[in-house]
Amino acid sequence: MAWLTNSRILFPTVILLGVLVNRGLRLKEMMTTYENMTFNDQNCVLKGSFSGAEDMALGKNSVLFFGSSGGLSNCFANGSAATENGGFWMLDMKASDPEPVQLDILDFPHESIHVHGIYVSNKTDRLYFINHIGPISTVEVLKIEYTPKVVLKHLKTVKSDLFPRYGINDLVEGIDENEIYVSRWQVFSMRENGQRNLETAWEKFEALLGLGVMLFGPTLTLVYRCDLVKNECYAASDKLFVGANGMTVSPDRQTYFVADPMEKKIGLLKRQSDGWLEFQEWIQLPFGIDNIEFEPSTGEILLGTIPDFQSARKQHEDKNYPVPGGLSVLYLEDGLWKTRDILMHDGLKLAQISAGNRFGSTVVLGSPHSKGILVCKQQ
Repeated sequence: MAWLTNSRILFPTVILLGVLVNRGLRLKEMMTTYENMTFNDQNCVLKGSFSGAEDMALGKNSVLFFGSSGGLSNCFANGSAATENGGFWMLDMKASDPEPVQLDILDFPHESIHVHGIYVSNKTDRLYFINHIGPISTVEVLKIEYTPKVVLKHLKTVKSDLFPRYGINDLVEGIDENEIYVSRWQVFSMRENGQRNLETAWEKFEALLGLGVMLFGPTLTLVYRCDLVKNECYAASDKLFVGANGMTVSPDRQTYFVADPMEKKIGLLKRQSDGWLEFQEWIQLPFGIDNIEFEPSTGEILLGTIPDFQSARKQHEDKNYPVPGGLSVLYLEDGLWKTRDILMHDGLKLAQISAGNRFGSTVVLGSPHSKGILVCKQQ
């Protein structure tokens, strides 16, 4: 037991034990199931045969836009080339029984479309989305025309060496149509043909490092700012996040919210005059979240919730395992951030919710992996 009196050994040992205990408590908190999980999904109907409607956003005239990836889990496991193409759909939220309608993209330059995060700007009538096309991941910029019918037209592809393959997640428009912010959720690029097809020793080592990031939670990811006039992207935040994920922005484009799902929290950042996002505070949540959306009519933030990470883990072993989730809102009351559940689904019709939106009595939920969207009517 001589090491107990040897400060050169004792000090690093205590530090190591402290880190292990701290990281163990983090994993325990992450895997703790949301205690107020009450299902109210009796009026929900599954619609559509597309896979991976991971994100959605409400445009003008009650039009809900959502993209599909063909199934993000297969993109990441086997590559985009081995995954069916996705696309874009709309839903008329005013209709009594709305049905998804597929939208063509005029002048789209790529054969491959695998949609991840999306953002609809009702200020500039633009739709932005993350596209995992295989060799690279890009941002695509579309113009929305609402009359005489809804039409999407491709304007620009944004590429950057900073974007890891399959490693960018979501985005928002900045102060105008020439500025966007993009979240990076992966530390390393994935293989073009997926993580099930690792070949070199270095690729296998990177995969192990990626697992280590998930288990130990170092903050190694961030948000990028892209200038669409100069065609340049660069870091716009510190490395604050374990996995920077869903994003949203206040109507004045000064306050930015970035989800860190496994940490069950949202980072609030303020835009500086040079475009840098200065960290302000963490908003701790009682559940995991994926995509988030600022709702201007209420000032609330819509949250696609992950209330049970244990079931999400089990789905990796059994793809038919139900993963609950739903739509909640985040709001500020008397200086405190609070949440309220809107709809909670048991995961039997649509497993693992990543996004939700609402209009009137209609609530819509999407998933990164499952087929279709869930359209629900609230009493």
